[in-house]
Amino acid sequence: MNPDKVLTKHPLEEKTKLLVEKETLEQWLKDHDYIGTKIATGRATVEEYATEIAEMTVKANRINEIDEELKKGL
Repeated sequence: MNPDKVLTKHPLEEKTKLLVEKETLEQWLKDHDYIGTKIATGRATVEEYATEIAEMTVKANRINEIDEELKKGL
């Protein structure tokens, strides 16, 4: 056993973690799709859903980051 070797996480473990995170984020976005429909049909305003819209942006940006990490191969 070599004590100088640093153990790192296995790349597949990291990829799996990212894929699970992405799936969770995508599901959240799907669960909130109704907001756009309500706004588009005039049944709600952007102001009423400002918090959720901001959260959608954060989650969509994170999905893009994950996609970039996966393209690079972690």
